[in-house]
Amino acid sequence: MKIHNVQNSLTFSSTAFGENNNVYWPDNKDVLLSYTTNEDECEATSCKFLVGKLENCLRQAKLELHCSEVLLPSNLTHRIAEDIVRMSEREPCGLRGCVLYINLEEKKLSRRIGKIKCASDAVATFEIFLMLKADCSSWFRIKQLLMARLGRKPAVVISEGYALNKKKLYRSSS
Repeated sequence: MKIHNVQNSLTFSSTAFGENNNVYWPDNKDVLLSYTTNEDECEATSCKFLVGKLENCLRQAKLELHCSEVLLPSNLTHRIAEDIVRMSEREPCGLRGCVLYINLEEKKLSRRIGKIKCASDAVATFEIFLMLKADCSSWFRIKQLLMARLGRKPAVVISEGYALNKKKLYRSSS
């Protein structure tokens, strides 16, 4: 299991999943089957694909979370995607064999907010469980109370810390 925990203060990017987000997501085959001679270019393409999938999943999770928007620290989805791509390097199907389960921990309670199957036409060979944590700092709780009094749906703020846990779905010969 790989755990990231950054101690510095949160800096939020403009990555907020509000109501109006029209984004084109490339087809799985366009990205995952793009053969290239440059390994770094292939990894960057896979990361970009996975970042798009993660952001889309978090956009859809707003309904599950009953919130107006999901706020993320700057570059969080990119760091998560890089770690997942690295974790899939030694897998038989690579990233194509990955099923990603996204969970959110709020006040010691965890719930699943999304699932991503990286390639719908590939057999899953491993699962990765991503645990995101909601930021429940005191400044944010005050803001949430004010929003509730104004009759607006609250926002969910994700902290920089996350955990990834990998589970293989096959037996290796070695």
